[in-house]
Amino acid sequence: MSSARKNGHLYRSLQSMSVIPLLVLALIITVFSYYAVKQAMHTEVHIELRNTAENVMMMYDLLYPGDYYLEGTNSYDFYKGTQNLTDDHSIVDRLKADTQTDVTIFYQDTRILTTICNTEGRRITGTGAGALVIQDVLFSGQPHFYTNTEIDGQQYFAYYTPLRNSDGSIVGMIYAGKPCTEVNAAVRRAVLPIILIAICSMAVVSLISSSYTRKLTNALQKIRTFLSKVSTGNLWEELDFDVLRRNDELSEMGYSALYMQRSLRNLVEQDTLTELNNRRFADKHLKQTQMNANTYGNHFVVAIGDIDLFKSVNDTYGHDCGDVVLKRVAAVLKNHMIGKGFVARWGGEEFLFLYDNLELGAARAETEKLLQEIRSMAVDYEGQTVRITMTFGLAEGGVNTSIRTLLQTADAKLYEGKESGRNRIIS
Repeated sequence: MSSARKNGHLYRSLQSMSVIPLLVLALIITVFSYYAVKQAMHTEVHIELRNTAENVMMMYDLLYPGDYYLEGTNSYDFYKGTQNLTDDHSIVDRLKADTQTDVTIFYQDTRILTTICNTEGRRITGTGAGALVIQDVLFSGQPHFYTNTEIDGQQYFAYYTPLRNSDGSIVGMIYAGKPCTEVNAAVRRAVLPIILIAICSMAVVSLISSSYTRKLTNALQKIRTFLSKVSTGNLWEELDFDVLRRNDELSEMGYSALYMQRSLRNLVEQDTLTELNNRRFADKHLKQTQMNANTYGNHFVVAIGDIDLFKSVNDTYGHDCGDVVLKRVAAVLKNHMIGKGFVARWGGEEFLFLYDNLELGAARAETEKLLQEIRSMAVDYEGQTVRITMTFGLAEGGVNTSIRTLLQTADAKLYEGKESGRNRIIS
């Protein structure tokens, strides 16, 4: 059949098709896409805030062993162990700088340390938590995630978790949050191209011949089922291959849907700046690696690496230069880990590595090669040369290893390396 005859047949088929059902389907796909992005983004924010809160708790436990308590008569000082933390916001400020997440430590229901400031630029310490938070977290002893919490006149996505002493008693809370305006803006930016894809996809559908109505209906149903599952957060659903192997516009629609799925997956599992895997990806694959180790008895190594004195790079050359450095380092790390496991951006200038099916000695040898490569790097920025080093902490895992314990061990070794002079590997 000639091209002209095909086009003529397509034109006649278009006249017989109903426009309204296609418009309804386009609306459904658009709505599904919006809620898929919104749900995925909310889930990502939830995980990010939870991880930040857990990191706060872990960091204070590592730095200052002992219980939390107040001491004084007329005015009280806030202690952890023997360390007086009163008005010492350095750790929470650092975490906010690294994660762009606000952090607060409560003693009971009162803010003691916080990164949140009022309109006058003063920290809102001494203020109390809301009644709902007190009931949900302090009284119940369970962490809680809120999608619209008002703090000092501003709406936040907020995660609260109980702060406990060594005897298990609840002495306060840890808060991690992001402004709702920030998260909602990210949702809108992500939804727009997806809506365009949905509209274009449906435009393709409008070109389908009426003689293939039954096949068209079946193919559309498969795509709709796929999008519906994606909209519920299943970003690893497979599209029926029968749709993809069609030699018409519907296969293009299927590939567009797959592209949308991959775009969502990138939003959820890829760091935008460095194009490395992000923390969510790392958490998921660490769990899978541990399951494989439990099943097959193999070893693996977790490493945490941190760019030394990165703050001074930002302070000296500017944050744009810092971003260039992060991208260059990320490219080196990604290339190094090909065939060895994966690397993910863990937060700020910190990266997590998984050496799969390697024991500690072999993983250290690989990390030594990587460290030497980093040392030899020279980042040129606006006529200036920036040289950097990194510090690494390694921990070996195997059968029945606790991932959390491994991460804590690797982080502690990283901290040991920082304290002992940086530019080294501690295993």
